[in-house]
Amino acid sequence: MRYEVPITEGLIDELFPFWASIFGEVLPDIAREVFLGAEDAYNGGTLYLRRESGRLASTCFTMQSKTVPSLAGFSEVATDPQFRGRGIATELCGRAVEDFRAAGGEAFFLGTVNPAAARVYHRLGWRKLAGANVMANILSGESPEVFLVDYFSGEGATVVEASAADRIPMIPLILCPHDWQVLDGNTKVCSTRYATQNSCMGLYVRYERIQMGGGVWFAARTAEKKVVGLSTARRDEEGAFQIDAFAHARFAEVWEELTQAAVGWSQDRGEGGCYAVISVEDEEKQSWFESLGFRRAGSGEEFELEGRRVASVRMEKGSA
Repeated sequence: MRYEVPITEGLIDELFPFWASIFGEVLPDIAREVFLGAEDAYNGGTLYLRRESGRLASTCFTMQSKTVPSLAGFSEVATDPQFRGRGIATELCGRAVEDFRAAGGEAFFLGTVNPAAARVYHRLGWRKLAGANVMANILSGESPEVFLVDYFSGEGATVVEASAADRIPMIPLILCPHDWQVLDGNTKVCSTRYATQNSCMGLYVRYERIQMGGGVWFAARTAEKKVVGLSTARRDEEGAFQIDAFAHARFAEVWEELTQAAVGWSQDRGEGGCYAVISVEDEEKQSWFESLGFRRAGSGEEFELEGRRVASVRMEKGSA
């Protein structure tokens, strides 16, 4: 069976306990409100479901971006242990791929740390991305690396306050290898050159939490609505705002606008000033912040990259 979001509350009440029993958690990546249609203006959600003798046996869920329809995320692939080994999940996932292809899709992303599941996905066309436990199914048959190079061609971007419209388009940006170690100290997003990225659909949640905590995040979007940069302003316990930003190398010029958007927003709302916490090894990033009037003010919280601790520099914004 196939269900388009919004899904009925009765079915959601059945799905959440089913997923919790299999994943051991209550769906942290996609909130109940999303299944009820809260993001209908930005993303199209489709649930694939199979029952055996009236019992919920297997599911998978796709979320296709409405702003960049060529992209989609894949999640909630779950099968009741009693029904495993029958190829039910493979059948559901295969149908999801074909429906995405028919809808004009080009790149399907998912995250998994399960080797058995990864083998199934591989048979269906997904390929592992370097530096991540994330896989991409490029429906043209290209490798994920070739797709990403072509995807980020072009120039020019506009900075706007981010929204659920960026949930899926932010995935390719974060999965690209970047030169800086720590891309955003507020969300602990690091470059796949230096730390394995285990998240895919959960990336949006990290940024959403910034907003829920009284902060904000901004996205740099191209004319085609591709996300090529992100910035954040996180309110800390003292009422100050921690600022951070990064952009794809081909759109490096938008970094300053992203940072200034976060700084301006925080200065309008906070009396405690703003600052950045940057890895000591990201010297170029420190230099860029200095060019915007940030000055070194001691050490900040350490970052963890692949099990090693990396010191940081705290840089505070001087008064204009």
